[in-house]
Amino acid sequence: MPLPLQSTPPPITAPAPSGAKALEALLEAYDWGHPLPLRPKLKGQAALTYEWLRRAATFDPTGALPVSPFLSGRERREAEALRRLPTVPREQLTAYLKALSPREAGTALALWRWGQAQVRAGAFDRDLRQVWEDQLLSAGPALTRGYALRHALCWALAEQDEARFAKLRPTADPASEAVHQAFQGLFGLLGGPSPTLRLWALPGLAYRDLSLEQLGGRIWVCPLEEGPVPTLPSGTAWIIPSASGALDKRDASLPEPLLAEGRALGERLQLTGATASFAASRPAFERIGLLWFPILIELDGKDRIRSIRMGDAAPERP
Repeated sequence: MPLPLQSTPPPITAPAPSGAKALEALLEAYDWGHPLPLRPKLKGQAALTYEWLRRAATFDPTGALPVSPFLSGRERREAEALRRLPTVPREQLTAYLKALSPREAGTALALWRWGQAQVRAGAFDRDLRQVWEDQLLSAGPALTRGYALRHALCWALAEQDEARFAKLRPTADPASEAVHQAFQGLFGLLGGPSPTLRLWALPGLAYRDLSLEQLGGRIWVCPLEEGPVPTLPSGTAWIIPSASGALDKRDASLPEPLLAEGRALGERLQLTGATASFAASRPAFERIGLLWFPILIELDGKDRIRSIRMGDAAPERP
């Protein structure tokens, strides 16, 4: 008896994401440095809002601001106000920034990326930088508010501006409160003796517990990226943090794969004659508040920490 014909089952498709979920997925990919997701099937205002965020995530922040996809309404006015920023006379820029109200996620992200490029290029003085930070702290998605808080705290630490630091204290966000407490610990290190860290010499992986003054008066803490090994200025000691940082701060031996990671780093350094120290424990850094790389620490010649420039406030090169 022949079997009955089997009809082909319909393909299983995932439901289209909501506009909010699509925005969240794009922001998460941007934050992690992953490829942005394919454009979802959105309609109407949700599609325009998503497109504005995507353009904000992909434009060149050293060039023109992204073109608005909005044709009319508040969103169009907001996007066009943002796009006029590069043409605003310098003496009017503070007032212009204070008048911006980035309600769209795309506006906030574009403002963050554009302003970050201005700070790196030295185009913003201290007051203008703080106005820009404050606008991002007051509106927009949690991601850009978090970026702005990190940026503001890094610069407050670099400038040893305790009044600015106190102004940035969050009121209700536990995650932000933890970050603020970490910076409070770093402020406490300024002018005092340096902490002791468990390090392994590169190349060779000889174990040692060292305070920063034992390394020298200028310490550069930064991962070794792909590409040529950088040449550090004379008198600058290099600490390379582990990619995983999985070692417990009390351990005195390197298990696999940390041992393999350290050997690979040592081989790269040996080819150029460079030396460094390998830091295998992330908790040891987090305990004293060293959260974002690169970090430049300078001592005063009397074994006391003179300055800490971390993350957004650190130079791009040692």
